[in-house]
Amino acid sequence: MRSLVSLGLAGGALALAAFASPVLADPSSREVQSAVDAYLASSQADASLVGGAGQAGYDGGFWIRGGSFLLKINLTLQTRWEGFDWDDTASEPSPGGDLSGFSLPRATLKFSGDATCDVHYYAELEFGHSGAWYQNEVGARSFTTQLYGGIFPDAGARLDTSVSPSELYGTLREGWIEYETSPYAIFRMGLVKTPTTRQLMTPPEMQQFVDVSMASAFLGQVMPGYTDRNRDYGAMLHGAFGCDGEWQYMVTVTNGDGPVHRNVLDGETSDCFAYGARVNWDIKGHLGYEEGALRSHECEWAASVGAWAHYYTDHQQENPFVKYADRLTWGVDAAFAWGGLSATLAYQATDWDASNGVGLDITGFAYLAQVGYLFPGTAWEVAARYSYYEGGPDNGEIGGSEIGVAVNYYIDGHADKVTLDAAFISGEQNGHGLADTYAGYEPTGDGDGVLVRLQWQLAL
Repeated sequence: MRSLVSLGLAGGALALAAFASPVLADPSSREVQSAVDAYLASSQADASLVGGAGQAGYDGGFWIRGGSFLLKINLTLQTRWEGFDWDDTASEPSPGGDLSGFSLPRATLKFSGDATCDVHYYAELEFGHSGAWYQNEVGARSFTTQLYGGIFPDAGARLDTSVSPSELYGTLREGWIEYETSPYAIFRMGLVKTPTTRQLMTPPEMQQFVDVSMASAFLGQVMPGYTDRNRDYGAMLHGAFGCDGEWQYMVTVTNGDGPVHRNVLDGETSDCFAYGARVNWDIKGHLGYEEGALRSHECEWAASVGAWAHYYTDHQQENPFVKYADRLTWGVDAAFAWGGLSATLAYQATDWDASNGVGLDITGFAYLAQVGYLFPGTAWEVAARYSYYEGGPDNGEIGGSEIGVAVNYYIDGHADKVTLDAAFISGEQNGHGLADTYAGYEPTGDGDGVLVRLQWQLAL
């Protein structure tokens, strides 16, 4: 039987431009390749391979080219100190209490490039610092940085180490092959990102904050993938239209079960596909699917709006057919940038309809407002955001709000930066129970909590 992912507080990018440029000047020295960038432009070699006709160098990543073949290698390291303080002692993990410490949540290796006949590829391997599942004295549970995979300790357990994240997800976070027939129609197949809200489609390396908002984390845990980055096995068709590619779209057909399952070998999975779609309009400039801060330039403005939806008929068993619920998730978002000023807005909702099924009727929604300002002529940026979510079955809803502030110092753009952020979290309704993968928002019950993170990022 398919297990229902917890609706506790929960959340790269599919940009259709070649590179995601930060707000700093001199993009050629400060760009970091977008995590799902498949459009790798040819460039002049700055070094020749010994004993062959190929070339090698560095341009937003280390690359090797030979004829029509291209291999590009990128590495991301994010090292953090992070601490969480619970206002309600009863909600603290036991025996740990308030938690703090150093971690390396992301150590990501990416391979991308071109093959023959307009074929592109991408593979993302994750070796980051995973956590463990704790249970406190009153039965509340919390994640640190554990990948969500349905690890439920026995009732009396304090710590479950029987299953590691690699056993659940392996090390492959994303991987696909695609064929570019034209800029209008590109076919991709493999472990792909499903269409979702703008912030979840921004690469982790390019976030204004250390990680995504509470609203985005909630959304990520009610969609296939069930983490802060939505991935599922399937196929995608995407492309761009217009005089300057200002209209972008993507359509996906996936398993609907997330990256844990190999459906043909898993008797608990269904044969129903999940369907997703997104459309984006760049009103001015080229913000694409991402946050507003990534493509702003002095004395120029840019704006973009988008809408997306995802549908999945989740059923408990095939013979006889027993439906669990029809699951619909959708959202709208917008991004704006003018000089050093940037803004990102988003609203998303989920509706699980269990009529004629055995599941629960579940509804939820979340919204986000995030603004940032890069001081002209400096490497300093400040940002603030507010996000809120609530969801669950009737009379059992949980919810929470987040007020966040962040300071960025760009040593070399997003390629080498230091971020200090703080999130002030309040439990609403019947309490807050978010268990997000990387964002690390711990359950606070109906109390409050403060999450402080200092991160140094190097992205090559």
